[in-house]
Amino acid sequence: MKVGNFSFPDDLLYDIEKHVWIKVEGNVVTVGITDIGQYIAGKIFQVTVKEVNEKVNPRSNLFTLESAKWIGKFRLPLDGEVIDTNKEVVDDPSKINKDPYSAWIVKVKVSNPEQVKSKFKDIKASLPDFEREASRLVREASSA
Repeated sequence: MKVGNFSFPDDLLYDIEKHVWIKVEGNVVTVGITDIGQYIAGKIFQVTVKEVNEKVNPRSNLFTLESAKWIGKFRLPLDGEVIDTNKEVVDDPSKINKDPYSAWIVKVKVSNPEQVKSKFKDIKASLPDFEREASRLVREASSA
């Protein structure tokens, strides 16, 4: 789905405030940042991720993105264990700016998959928030 100049795939779930998307496959969630998230960050030049087999919880820093104007620490509001990291994105973080939905960052095996739906929203529930954010960014860009 397109919202202004930003895209949001229908098959993902979103944490709107954190600009994070997840794809759920059983008890595994694949995590990345949204199109708006990469736009706000600017050119991303470093990605730091938890190691495979590390346990995570809502207080854990799951990954960090760095750009010239911003350092973002991302947490996942779920308990689990890191089972995979995207080495290609760690080696070339600009992939996130080029295509944030194929440039996933980390995969986590969640302890309680039932919590996912209470913590993340589908595109229909997220749409009003994305529309507000996209129009705010357009206003800021046109006044700059």
